[in-house]
Amino acid sequence: MFIPITGRQLTLPAGPIFNLQRADQSDYIIGEFRPWAGYKNFGADRATGGLAHFQHVLSFAGSEATGRTGIHGHFAHAHIVIPTSGRAVFSYDGMITKIEPGSIIVQHGGTIHDQFEYTYATASDADIHKTSLTIEPIPTGAEQSSFGFLEFFVPLNFANVEIIAPKNVTETDQRSAWDHPYHAAGANFSIQNANSPDATYRPVVGRSDLEARDAKTWEPTGGLVATWIIRPASEVRPKSPAVSLGIGEEKGLIDVLYMINGSAEFFGNGGQKTILNAGDTLTHSEGIVGDPTDCSNDMRLIRFSVAASAALLRERTREEIKQLEDLGPRIITRREVRPPGDTRPINFLRKDRMAH
Repeated sequence: MFIPITGRQLTLPAGPIFNLQRADQSDYIIGEFRPWAGYKNFGADRATGGLAHFQHVLSFAGSEATGRTGIHGHFAHAHIVIPTSGRAVFSYDGMITKIEPGSIIVQHGGTIHDQFEYTYATASDADIHKTSLTIEPIPTGAEQSSFGFLEFFVPLNFANVEIIAPKNVTETDQRSAWDHPYHAAGANFSIQNANSPDATYRPVVGRSDLEARDAKTWEPTGGLVATWIIRPASEVRPKSPAVSLGIGEEKGLIDVLYMINGSAEFFGNGGQKTILNAGDTLTHSEGIVGDPTDCSNDMRLIRFSVAASAALLRERTREEIKQLEDLGPRIITRREVRPPGDTRPINFLRKDRMAH
């Protein structure tokens, strides 16, 4: 049985969007989804009328005590994960994948996965709240910290479908690839590691003081979300071509800015100045504020740009979400256990990829 999406259109609120959420205006809610995890909401869902959801997830217990997540999928239109502390091991569609800061992952709506190992710093909840965030690779020998990651969804409301419960996952299940009819249209799995050839920081067009890493999330999200990490220009300028902080002829974007480290000033089109410090989030309509100025040396700014076409999509009704979640493993139309050494891509069973 296929359950179509018939819910409301993801229409943005009327008028320009400008929503500034300071770091201390939200905190981790432990157990909101996983009982051992804390979830910190950065306010993009409120600002966009539920079109986008942006949060930080942090482990408040170790995998030795809590076990794995079980094999499941998040059925959103777009889903981006950026690790910020610690390390974890996932099975994405049967491919064992180590995740740590420096990586940027597009799981896309429908990639079946299982998180079965992650680091945890034995400490009080108060100390875990203070876990430092980074998008740089962790040096060898660094002190262990709890696994944490930024997570960006389009939309806020979507189905979470469990395929195999945590206690029932076998080694064979962990190596399995899956197919189902709910993959996000035009989207696919992608991972960009810090040492990937396309992860190079490049000069920003028109800004000699900035450089940026294009996270290459636009195509894997089916043209819904672009992602950049922006920092002050290095003393040794990269020789690679400059990068634009825009997507071709795309207009009407919604930008979500998150200051992961350092600070910078932003000027509005009316001359108003806004300062973002570490942990602050600014969600705004395209053109409301400009690019960062007066950046601190340690500034690391993450910018998500959501396509105007996202507002043409629909979200599932509550009834549809419940139906899909109740179906569970019955959504699977094909399963194949990967043999040892199998390097076929994640989601290789998808019908639209069978000829490749």
